[in-house]
Amino acid sequence: MIAGGVGTVRPQHALKDEKLVRPGAHLIALGGPAMLIGLGGGAASSIQSGEGDVSLDFASVQRGNAEVQRRAQEVINTCTSLGNRSPIKFIHDVGAGGLSNAFPELVHDAGLGARFELREIDNADKGM
Repeated sequence: MIAGGVGTVRPQHALKDEKLVRPGAHLIALGGPAMLIGLGGGAASSIQSGEGDVSLDFASVQRGNAEVQRRAQEVINTCTSLGNRSPIKFIHDVGAGGLSNAFPELVHDAGLGARFELREIDNADKGM
């Protein structure tokens, strides 16, 4: 089975241009709180099903939240509808590496440096 999507990306949004982001720019995470569920995704993606232990298998399942996804998409759609006035300069998906991977990649692509305080991220699992 092959899954995919077809969309339209405007040419000005197709590539990241580090000149668009200036020092002092803000990083904004849209979506729900950080959760332990899904954090094993990167580690589990390289092993065969059933080879890991149960805790890794459970932590590897990334669960969606349709309502939060819809709201985040509405924000993105509204911003991009502003064309060149959109406040979004770069955008990045958050995969198995979480924000501790996505934020540094955004900063790197902008040719800048940053300091992150991960403890200030909304977190549903206080044991993390």
